[in-house]
Amino acid sequence: MIKTKSVYYDKVEEEDGVRILIMRHWCRPLSKEKAKIDEWLRELAPSRQLLEDWNNHRIHWPEYKRRYLEEMKGQKENIRKLTKRAKTETITLLCKELADEHCHRKLLKSLIDDLS
Repeated sequence: MIKTKSVYYDKVEEEDGVRILIMRHWCRPLSKEKAKIDEWLRELAPSRQLLEDWNNHRIHWPEYKRRYLEEMKGQKENIRKLTKRAKTETITLLCKELADEHCHRKLLKSLIDDLS
């Protein structure tokens, strides 16, 4: 099972299973222990350029989504590994955004769900 949460705004729960941070940069000021992060897979985060374009409002969601999905074509093996793991354990994908609506964790979850 794949779940998604904000590392800053959602509380840590036992039902989260393996908590995987999928951000390019560490989630300051949280410590690994306080955030209960089990793994950090920064290669599944948006590229620096994509983040910069998004954070500086140079692109809108459809373009962000298109580019992120294009970037993830190079991460097929990592996505396959998560898909396989999700069949036997609960995995919670974490990033900083409050809501899933405009967040790459939603897109990554969809890629994993599509392979299930």
